[in-house]
Amino acid sequence: MTIPFSRIALCSALCLVLAGCASAPKPTIVQPLVPPSGTGFYHTLEKGQTVYRVAKTYGVTVDELLRANRISDPNHLEIGTPLWVPKTPPAVRPAFTGGVGYEEARHLIRVSRKGAWRTVTLHHSATRQGSAGSFHRDHTRRRMGGLFYHFVIGNGSGSGDGEIEVGFRWARQVKANRPMDVQICLVGDFSRTEPTSAQMESLISLVRAIRDEYGIPVSAVRRHEDIKGKHTECPGRHFPFHRVLSEVSDS
Repeated sequence: MTIPFSRIALCSALCLVLAGCASAPKPTIVQPLVPPSGTGFYHTLEKGQTVYRVAKTYGVTVDELLRANRISDPNHLEIGTPLWVPKTPPAVRPAFTGGVGYEEARHLIRVSRKGAWRTVTLHHSATRQGSAGSFHRDHTRRRMGGLFYHFVIGNGSGSGDGEIEVGFRWARQVKANRPMDVQICLVGDFSRTEPTSAQMESLISLVRAIRDEYGIPVSAVRRHEDIKGKHTECPGRHFPFHRVLSEVSDS
């Protein structure tokens, strides 16, 4: 016997009512049975991606992406969620490029257990290319206990230009070697070149977000070379440190 669809829908609704507040439903994305009208394509949400990042990758606004997918809360979308991008499909899917904004940086630094961070130290990798993964392998071989840095900001060589990679030390809220000191590394050799504009945008957003979250004064943002007893030029003579201080200050 075939059960009418209306009866199935009614039973489903009653089940939801009876469930009451037993469990809060996860934010979901409502996908139509057929693609929305108009030009566009689907992007499957991957690990580490946010709605902000997908929107920036394809050149649409966050509001356009939210409206097209009927998303009310974009903060808890699951990996594998298909997102309809209301735009002509690119011939080749672009890699993530462009700096990370302040709101996304705030999202990236959120953890369930907060540490008592008091300083922020800036590094360069002193290499032309790299990523959190390649540095982790190198630091493991050097018996440093894995990736030294809490955050790595890519230059497009091993990860996206301006992409912020979150290290395991930040996720666990543990120090690298100095207590209460956040370690941020930008991929590149700034003894020879300058950071990319995307790296600078991401760095400024990240430092501002960390300062706001943990109440760190701008005077506690420093270069690796500023630490007493450290004989190094890190993060390099072409690193625009005073610009960073100016743009992350409260004024």
